[in-house]
Parts: sequence; C-alpha cells; structure tokens
Amino acid sequence: DFKIENVYDTNNNSNERLFLDIWTNGSISPNEAIESASKIIIDLFSVLIQNTIRNENDQLDPQSDSVSIEPYTNIAIEELQLSVRAYNCLKKAQINTVGDLLQYSPEKLQELKNFGRKSADEVFSTLKNKLGIILT
Repeated sequence: DFKIENVYDTNNNSNERLFLDIWTNGSISPNEAIESASKIIIDLFSVLIQNTIRNENDQLDPQSDSVSIEPYTNIAIEELQLSVRAYNCLKKAQINTVGDLLQYSPEKLQELKNFGRKSADEVFSTLKNKLGIILT
C-alpha cells in the first residue's frame, strides 16, 4: 500500500512525499525488499533511458539474493484468512503456501477430501481479491 502527501517548504514550493507499506513473509527484511525492488526498477528504467534492449545473457543472475519473481508463492495460506474448513482441507493436503496452491487447477482442488464448491469459491475469490491471482 502507499500514500502520497503534498509537502510545502518555507517558500511555499510544493513537493511530494511517498509513504510505502512493505510486507514480507519473513524470508527477507522490509529494507532488503525495498532495496532489491529499487535496484530492479532502476535497471528496467536504465534500459529505457539508454533505448537499448538487453540480450538474454544480460538477464539478472538467478543465483543472486533477489526477491522471487513471483513473490506471492512464499505467502503462507494462513495469511489468506480462509474459513476453518477451507484452511484445514488445504493443510491436510499439505498445501502450505500460495505457491503450493497454484500447483492445483480448480478441478484438482475440488477433488480434495471435504473441499467442496463453497470452499473452492472462497479460495478463488480470496486469491483474486487479495493477490490478483486467477486460477485456471
């Protein structure tokens, strides 16, 4: 989440101040997350400024300590705040993270024991509303 505030100096010049809410799953600190994201954004905009296209060889090193390309994959399903029934069904199927959940199609999810249409609808709407993810 973010917020932008207008700030005026003594000469009545207007500037803007940006406030960011940064949440992590604990695998990295919020400072590390913003630092890594900033570096990625700077790299992307540098390419635009230089008006060049990187080769595949110039891609970021996958071994580097960077934030996952899909940051939602490490989110624990507890953070989705599902109903007890849906949560328990997922846990019994050893689905512990959103990444685990994304391995299942909607049809496969409904095959889980005691995981009916209502639980499936709840999971689909929660993924869509909280994370913008649509299972296909």
